[in-house]
Amino acid sequence: MRPLLAKFVVAALVPAHVLSYTARAETLDSGEIRIGVREDARPFIWRDQDTKGYLGFFWDICTEAVQRAGYHFSEEGVDAKKRAAFLKTGDGDYDLLCDPTTITLKRMQNFAYNGQAPYLAFSPIVFVANGSYVKAHLDPRSSEAAGDLPKDAPPKPTCTDVFNWLKQAKGEDLKTRRWSSVPANQATPPSTTQPAATAGNGLLGWLEQKFDFTLQQPTKENTEKKRTFEIWGYVKGSTIGDTLKSNAAHLTQDNWMICPREIDSHSEAAEEFCNGRLARYFGDVDIIKAALADYGERTGTRCAADTTPTTEGTYEPYALVVSSRRFPDFPERITLALYGMFEDGTVERLFSGHFPGTQKSQHLATLFRINSIPAGSDMTEKPGSGAGAQQDPVHLPEVSQSISKTDR
Repeated sequence: MRPLLAKFVVAALVPAHVLSYTARAETLDSGEIRIGVREDARPFIWRDQDTKGYLGFFWDICTEAVQRAGYHFSEEGVDAKKRAAFLKTGDGDYDLLCDPTTITLKRMQNFAYNGQAPYLAFSPIVFVANGSYVKAHLDPRSSEAAGDLPKDAPPKPTCTDVFNWLKQAKGEDLKTRRWSSVPANQATPPSTTQPAATAGNGLLGWLEQKFDFTLQQPTKENTEKKRTFEIWGYVKGSTIGDTLKSNAAHLTQDNWMICPREIDSHSEAAEEFCNGRLARYFGDVDIIKAALADYGERTGTRCAADTTPTTEGTYEPYALVVSSRRFPDFPERITLALYGMFEDGTVERLFSGHFPGTQKSQHLATLFRINSIPAGSDMTEKPGSGAGAQQDPVHLPEVSQSISKTDR
């Protein structure tokens, strides 16, 4: 039996909470788990600036699961750059990445035997989020995040050209700023834009279905006079951001440019958005709203944002990332511990505590039910249950009747 299949079979048949506590007894002193902790993914996980301690729904899940699996732990803060390096090559050598990481086929392939990080693996899915964006309330003709390009701009400027022009024009009225201010010898890096995805798939398909982008293009009579641009921001390493970047060229029209901008953290992205330098802020809806609220609390200002588009978005399944490099059985032990936490109601209680009054989405409610694997019965052999023992018949009339009705 293949190792991966064997793990799922064991997880399905053996009482998870029993094995997790057994694991704790066996390996309590066997080693210390290194947890890489995301510092800016509030409300899931973040670092409190006053106490320097970690907080959040995922932090409680991670620490409880590690202890149930039988290990002590130490933690190390992980920013977007370190996170990206770890997911790509395992750099940092964490045993557990405590972060709302979206499961994608591309990442799973990288964790496979022929990938760059074959000793990494995803835990069971622990949360389902909504990927979308918020829009800023901006003056479309004078904002640093959206507006009209000057008449003397080149016929087909790149996003690098636009960013350089905005940098030169910082603090000035864009309506009167000429394009000639951009240094003529400014080098433009080679494009890394990937081929656009087919319309109707993924984030691009969702955007096209929900919003008619053509309505934002200049009218025909103004086609030769106006060319507009928008800056769309996302945090480095986010799946919705990567998809947006690869499809920006497809979304861009003749007279309407979309320029994705990669930002290092949600804290910085919230600041840029609230100060009028991002027209749209993409990412996990809960994280975006928390980042904007946090910025407002720190600065004593109110960040006006249109959250209408956040009601529907992309499906984002979150999981933990575990490593078998230092402790070969650690991924399996964490899996059993997590299933035990769903089965005994621990995850449900943590969710209620961190998201009070929040009704779970249909996807999330289904996930919680699926992960609540029944505890089952003791697998040890009881007296009189040997090979030649008389077995009492098992009667399941209710199940039999329901099956018969279904078959008919």
